[in-house]
Amino acid sequence: MKVWRDIRYRIEYAGILIPYRLIRILPYPVVRGLGLLIGNVMNLVPMIRKVVRANIHAAMPELSAGKVAEIGRESLRNLAFNMLEFIWLDGKPERIRRCYVLPPDVTERLKGHVERNERIIFVNPHLGSWEASGVMAPFYAGVKMVAIARPIRNYYINRLFNQGNREKVPGLEIIFSEGAVRAAIKALKSGRGVGTLIDQNTKGRYGGTFVNFFNIPVASSTAPANLKSYCDAHDIPAVIIYGTSVRHADGKVYAHSAYLPKPFHEYKDEVEVLQALMDMSEEFIRKYPDQYLWFYRRFQYIPQGATDELKAKYPFYAKMASNHFMRANQE
Repeated sequence: MKVWRDIRYRIEYAGILIPYRLIRILPYPVVRGLGLLIGNVMNLVPMIRKVVRANIHAAMPELSAGKVAEIGRESLRNLAFNMLEFIWLDGKPERIRRCYVLPPDVTERLKGHVERNERIIFVNPHLGSWEASGVMAPFYAGVKMVAIARPIRNYYINRLFNQGNREKVPGLEIIFSEGAVRAAIKALKSGRGVGTLIDQNTKGRYGGTFVNFFNIPVASSTAPANLKSYCDAHDIPAVIIYGTSVRHADGKVYAHSAYLPKPFHEYKDEVEVLQALMDMSEEFIRKYPDQYLWFYRRFQYIPQGATDELKAKYPFYAKMASNHFMRANQE
């Protein structure tokens, strides 16, 4: 079985490598046009379109059907273009400078944390170009950090995209979600920052809990707060920074950053910190709804004990969280 699997993986890798190399040599306007075209094609797929529109309607039920359709189409175009653009950049400094902008105030802020040897715990949503957020801090501000990513099952493709493309930016290392907490703590001890994605369905046994997102409870990770608490307990200087990178009218991706509304020690627990971060994320998404990843099944799990009124807010694909899903990890 392993031999056949390896053969299949190699064939899949060859199928990916050819268009990957082609994208690298295309003119940038062609890459952009291709991304928009792929996004339009994705929007024609019934199930993709159904999930996207169901998510937008659940989050913002006040929008008209026409507006939901428009946001959904632009979201898919943004997703496809960002993916192709990131491949096109592929660690080339002149291309990064052309496409990604870290404003001077954000740059100086990050450099200040680096100079004070403060570890930065980045919290990022799937908004705009989340890949850009992991590139700009090391590239422009000299932040040494690790970014948590989900591995691609095909290890050849995983090496190409994660440990190849991403790690071409000096100062950035990719760690994977399995064993990520231990790897993140090791990075913090060694003086590096950690990048996390806030809007993934994290199981309770992996540190997930339910918090409100567009007035709907969603399972999310308390990792940023837990890492900050660890740093405080071990006298490691650290700060949580909410960051996101969105495309502006000039076509470039600009980074935005913000701190928690109040000092970390004033929050009663990790859940309250997570809710504050989710509120910040929702605020940015409402500003740029057409750049959010509505394709992801963000509202997949319904908390146990939910009322019928609450259940009705969830999209068609949602299901009740099982005891197994919410059980804390006892290992």
